Order: sequence, then structure tokens, then C-alpha cells
Amino acid sequence: MPFAIDEEKFRKQATFDVSAPPNSATGIPVKQIPFLEYPRCLYKHPNEPFRTIIHRNAQHEIVEQEIVQTEHISKIVNSEEEMKAVLADGWVKEAYIPKDLPKVEDGLYTPKAAKK
Repeated sequence: MPFAIDEEKFRKQATFDVSAPPNSATGIPVKQIPFLEYPRCLYKHPNEPFRTIIHRNAQHEIVEQEIVQTEHISKIVNSEEEMKAVLADGWVKEAYIPKDLPKVEDGLYTPKAAKK
């Protein structure tokens, strides 16, 4: 469970040693707080790991193409009924971990297949 400062004990204590372990004689007094199920954050993962952004100048000529990682979108739900409806719509409980961008050097120095 997560911890929070125990304010009642905190007011009574005269000195604090921040390097001391919590709840010791001179350490900061803490108490456990319960973990709440709701509100909860749900995620929708992207279909493609990367997207290309095309930068143009004033004459609408392509100046640069930038490859960026796609990210998930998030939604907060406040009840179990709402969570079931959102999960049925394709949202998931686990966050999306983006893949690394492809490197330009990949494939430059790998040996070619032997010619037959």
C-alpha cells in the first residue's frame, strides 16, 4: 500500500531526521493509505508504432519527414460499469510501451545472402 505522512504524530514530534527510516524514533511518521480501485485510468493503444510527420515550407514543398513514436491515449473511469463498457470498446488496463525508433544504420552492415 502507498504511504502518507501521519499528521497527528508529525505535530507531536519535535525533531526529524530525514535520513532515518520512516516510523523510527527520529524518522518522519508515516501511515499506510488504502489503494482505491476507482477512479482508474484505462488506455487505448495505437495500431502503428510510428507515424511520419511531413514538414513543408511556405511553397508547400516537403522540407523534412520526421518519424515519431505513437503514444497511447488515456481515459479515466469512475465505476465498474463504466469500466466494463470501456473495456468492451477496446480500451485496456496496461499502459502502452512505445517501441524504439528504427535506426538509419540498421541493415547497412549486415552481410548479404550468398549468391547462388
